[in-house]
Amino acid sequence: MKILAIVGSSKSGNTTEVLKYFEKKLTEIIPCNFEYLYLSDYDIDFCTGCHNCIFIGEDRCPHFLVVKSIEDRMLSADAVILATPGYMFSVTGIMKNFLDHVAYNCHRPKYFGRKAFLISSCTKWQEKSVFAPMQTWLGGAGFKFAGKLYVEMLPFPLSEKELDKRRTAISKAASAFAKELQHPQEIKPDFGGLMIFHAFRTLSKIAPNILRADYQYFSDKEAYKAETRWYIPTKVSYFKHQMANFMEKRLEKSVLKMIDPSKLNPQGIGFKNML
Repeated sequence: MKILAIVGSSKSGNTTEVLKYFEKKLTEIIPCNFEYLYLSDYDIDFCTGCHNCIFIGEDRCPHFLVVKSIEDRMLSADAVILATPGYMFSVTGIMKNFLDHVAYNCHRPKYFGRKAFLISSCTKWQEKSVFAPMQTWLGGAGFKFAGKLYVEMLPFPLSEKELDKRRTAISKAASAFAKELQHPQEIKPDFGGLMIFHAFRTLSKIAPNILRADYQYFSDKEAYKAETRWYIPTKVSYFKHQMANFMEKRLEKSVLKMIDPSKLNPQGIGFKNML
């Protein structure tokens, strides 16, 4: 089993120390090949907000080749860990920049069948806001969320008693993740996941010349057929399917009332003409 840890911090900081101990406890339970990918080793300039990855295709991102080299490693792994310290109640800048560059996966998910775990060295007051962007992206990209761990690391030496508390917490988290990795995954969307599928399907149908990459993605999956229930074949109850279709029709009517059809062109989106 191959596990890839994507790290948004230095190679000698608290987050790496937590990860190393997590790896030690995990590999004591299950045999796995644990790899580290430090985002600092990849020269990814800041996301410019051009939206090429969403509208036209990820290969049109000015930083595509570097981002693709990371995504290729993710696609070759069985599970992914995202690890970052907490900076100003969020992830580090380098982790946020990475998430910005792969956000298009929330429109066109491809990581089905892979599990993901989150780790952060942060305070308890930061925990929720640090995990939020990473967990949101994982869910949108198709991963099965398999848990999270935060370890409070302070900027001064801790007593052996306090360190033991942290070792115990890491050991328990590694054990829980190991169980998740050993358990066969049934890929089954919740209702929120169904609605995301239906929302992007109808939006790309309304504006295929703008959401070109999405339109091609859904076309390739034959998702515009009424009987298609999700991105990939899976079990979706009849009731949820009908409810999602009903909500999709309501969304389509609502969007069509807001837009100016004359501005649905490949050159841009309507709200650019507000001023």
